[in-house]
Amino acid sequence: MLAPVISEIGHVAIRVRDLAAAEEFAMETLGLHPSERADGQVWFTLGTAHHSLQYIESDEDALDHVGLLAADAESLAEARKRVEAAGLQILDDAALGVGLEDGFSFVDEFGFVFQIYSRMTQVPAPAPTAVLRPTRLGHFNFFVPEPRRMERMLVELFDFRVSDRAGEGVFLRCNVDHHGIGVFPGPGQIHHVAWEYPTIVEIAAIADLVDARGESVLWGPLRHGMGRNIATYVLEPSGLVQEFYCDMERIYDDARHTPGEWSLDGHKWVSLWGPHLTPEGFPELGLPPAPRKA
Repeated sequence: MLAPVISEIGHVAIRVRDLAAAEEFAMETLGLHPSERADGQVWFTLGTAHHSLQYIESDEDALDHVGLLAADAESLAEARKRVEAAGLQILDDAALGVGLEDGFSFVDEFGFVFQIYSRMTQVPAPAPTAVLRPTRLGHFNFFVPEPRRMERMLVELFDFRVSDRAGEGVFLRCNVDHHGIGVFPGPGQIHHVAWEYPTIVEIAAIADLVDARGESVLWGPLRHGMGRNIATYVLEPSGLVQEFYCDMERIYDDARHTPGEWSLDGHKWVSLWGPHLTPEGFPELGLPPAPRKA
């Protein structure tokens, strides 16, 4: 098998205490469209795939799982075989939930649940709306105690490639986008989920929308050094950080790419346009993985 087994970032599922507030955020700020509602859950689409985001009503705010899209059925089978060989716990082989037509789920060494699949149910495209809609779910950033362990899992089991490093942190790609997953030192949580928009014009319009509601963005706009994407960050009601970005670097030739080694001494690795003015408490934001029942 020559192609990487994982081809895209698929979806994210979040447990939330305030489902109504989460749903409003998904529709009014993210610009997503509800594709299905059932049993205290809402699934949201940005196009014709059944969902990119799922909210689950709960007594806690936590990450339920993230989804990774396998290139095809053969790649899915290969990923399943590798996860088994690594000794990781398979949680489910069939009942993957609404909208997924194949795949499996497993839990990694840090307690994060991953769903791997190759087919998602298609739904009618949502009608045009005045609210800006992202083009896709682009990446996740995890903060974990031992970043190299998560990096090794993603590289060895799913063929992610290293794009750039900064200290112990790393950005990994599964396609031409500079990163689909970032892994940095931290307490063991998903820090943010990132949505791609066409241009900086849409990013600015979202920031204006946040301001019009009497709120403020967390950080941005800024252009990152690693990945070169223009980004703005907003806090959603659950405590998860949501990134809106555009203009990410793309790497088309894996064989000719040499991962960068960015210094943490200055600010250029994280902000090319100005000093590193990360908001106080920003790295501590995010959600832990939901505890799994025995």
